[in-house]
Amino acid sequence: MHRYSINPDSDIPIYRQLVDQINAEIRSGVLPTGTQLPTVREMAEQMHLSCGTVKRVYDRLQEMGDIEMTRRRGTFVKYVREDRDSRKVMAMTAIDRMIRKLTELNFSPAEIQIFLNLKMREWGLKWSGVRVAMVTDYVELSAALGRQLSQLGNVRVSVCQLKQFREYPYSVDEQSDVILASAQDGQRLQSILPDGSKLIKLAFCVPPESAYALARCADGTLGVVCAEPGLAALVAEQLPEEVRRRLRVLKAGDVDARAAFFEGLDAVVVAPDWEQYCDPELCRMIEGYRMDSAFVTFDYRIDEGSMLYLEERINRIRDERQLLPGALHF
Repeated sequence: MHRYSINPDSDIPIYRQLVDQINAEIRSGVLPTGTQLPTVREMAEQMHLSCGTVKRVYDRLQEMGDIEMTRRRGTFVKYVREDRDSRKVMAMTAIDRMIRKLTELNFSPAEIQIFLNLKMREWGLKWSGVRVAMVTDYVELSAALGRQLSQLGNVRVSVCQLKQFREYPYSVDEQSDVILASAQDGQRLQSILPDGSKLIKLAFCVPPESAYALARCADGTLGVVCAEPGLAALVAEQLPEEVRRRLRVLKAGDVDARAAFFEGLDAVVVAPDWEQYCDPELCRMIEGYRMDSAFVTFDYRIDEGSMLYLEERINRIRDERQLLPGALHF
């Protein structure tokens, strides 16, 4: 298997570098459909990376449609290249057929152009999907929440901080079909939303694996690496009072506090996409720390009941627009 090139000094996270290189080989045909990739452990050993980093790489490639992971058979390239030239020929033939038919109906070129513009505007709305805005102060968890919402199919997800929403409520309202918030934040938003009917108050939960990982480290000193204090407060809510009192917090941008933060620490707690809010130097410190100490990836999700309700609400919007989830891919 080809040894990919990783630059630990790059601003691009290590997992992202590996994703981009494997994706390029798959899309270019260097790794054809059906090629078996190394197991997570094999790839980690080849690249001198942690299994967690490689697992994240494979998860992302699977989300992109590049590979398929099966428990017993292994990991295989799934992406099928399409002949773009043949698609262009088919498209031009279909357009010729449509214009010929409209001409036979005695429409002028100007009228045909108007019809095309009208239909393109109509389909533009359909292609855009349902616009979902998530309002939260947990910026570190926004990517994970966005991935969960994207499972609904044909939705465009944007994440807005509560402070930003308070300053520009009309902007978010105009650009969204539904606005999501926790029950507590929803109460604050209700009075400033131009259209309160768009607001959906959701229940959130900490997945069992995250709660178990925190509980397993509760006897020691835990430290949270965050971009904003909200994540640390959320983690603290899951801990007993005595553990909460000795909880350490490191804001990713606080360079001077890093050495003292890691000294004597028993476990570090981060969000699933911690590489996105940590600079390269902090990423290297965390990667080095996780080799020898406990490492907790703290996740936070919309609970199942709220997801079902949200899916029903979005389906009603789709019905109004005659949208089918996942029907359009570009």
